[in-house]
Amino acid sequence: MRRLGLIPILLALLVACAPRVASPRYPPAQAGPGVLVVRDASGAILLNGDLGLMAPPGSTLLFQRYLGQRSQSRFAAPQGFDAMLAWLKSALADLGWRVVRMELLEEPPRRYQAVLRLAKGKEHRTVRLAYRGGVYDLEVGP
Repeated sequence: MRRLGLIPILLALLVACAPRVASPRYPPAQAGPGVLVVRDASGAILLNGDLGLMAPPGSTLLFQRYLGQRSQSRFAAPQGFDAMLAWLKSALADLGWRVVRMELLEEPPRRYQAVLRLAKGKEHRTVRLAYRGGVYDLEVGP
């Protein structure tokens, strides 16, 4: 009977000693040479000021254009497409946007695209994230 009491203790020790895999920590986003960017009050680079969407950590902006609520951004980032899409959905949710529909186009290994239809109250937006040859394009529109 005493041996059965040791099992939970041994399991707890095994869990405590198991190696932990930390998620990679990337530096803040930066702008490439000659790229004019929009920043928030804290100095973080914004991909779209209307949404409040910051550039992903570890990314380097290569191009950015704004026209009202619309924006286009091109950036390089160390994250793969799946990780970048997960980051985008999480960042939008943190800003109060809800993904109401998502369309995926995957042509591995070089071309991926996701189109997200967003809602926040009565506001609606469309975000397109495309990955081609190591570079991301992100477009935001009404």
